[in-house]
Amino acid sequence: MAKLELLTLLYSLEALMDTENYDKAKEVVKKVIAQAEDENKKNE
Repeated sequence: MAKLELLTLLYSLEALMDTENYDKAKEVVKKVIAQAEDENKKNE
């Protein structure tokens, strides 16, 4: 993930939490983790 993508993701999560949209923030975190795990498996 590029620095700009990471920064965009973090700002999005911050906005979700600022609006007390914690469930959606958790959902986004879980998707990002799953994507990272998939990429890691492909590179093994």
